Amino acid sequence: MKNYKLFIKPSYLQFVRFCVVGVIATLIDMAIFYSLKPFVHYDIALVCGYCISLMFNYNMTVHWTFQTHSSARNLIGVVSAHMINLFIVRMGLMWVFINMFGFSSSIAFFPTMGI
Repeated sequence: MKNYKLFIKPSYLQFVRFCVVGVIATLIDMAIFYSLKPFVHYDIALVCGYCISLMFNYNMTVHWTFQTHSSARNLIGVVSAHMINLFIVRMGLMWVFINMFGFSSSIAFFPTMGI
């Protein structure tokens, strides 16, 4: 029974750290998007916010959440998956919400992030 309790605690802490990192990365993404949007096209603001939050998220997840070291293979896999998400899913959804549903880019950002 003692070993079981020791197993749960680190997993719980990792989960809490994972959530904290995710929330902070989301706030970084939003802050950069809304800060840049008045000065550049929404696509550029979206890419900048997403990429900067991705760098934060990856580094914090590897080093703080899981307390491990990153590898080139892992980095390439994570960045590749996120670039697909950014350029196909998020930018595609932004286009749909703005051009098909008539949302402003400020409003379209929220459902795009949620989906």
